[in-house]
Amino acid sequence: MAFLEVNGIELPCPSVGLEIILSDAVNSGRNANAEVIAEKVGKTNLKYNNLMWKWLTPDEWSLICNLFSNFFVTAKVWSPLENDFVILKMYPGDRSAQVYWLDEDHTTPRNFMDCKVNIIDCGLIER
Repeated sequence: MAFLEVNGIELPCPSVGLEIILSDAVNSGRNANAEVIAEKVGKTNLKYNNLMWKWLTPDEWSLICNLFSNFFVTAKVWSPLENDFVILKMYPGDRSAQVYWLDEDHTTPRNFMDCKVNIIDCGLIER
């Protein structure tokens, strides 16, 4: 079993540095005494921040980029709230990579390094 699956496809193990962020939406304001009045709205959401691969081939990076071509994905991720894997509807942030090596004609990338994407929770699909 892979650490991360997107749309049923196992992704390579990410590099060190992945941050798993828990985020709560809050409806807040101040009352007449300027005291903060806040209420948690909905569930705690999960964000995989700094999801990175140090070295990928063009085929691997293309696969990862194309998995997000429809924006929303179904991802199987580990959740600290459940201490287990959950299946979430998620969406990506920016995707970036550095070209490391070009082919002999200096026209086509042969390797990428520091390939990154953040994926953000839209809601739980199933456990």
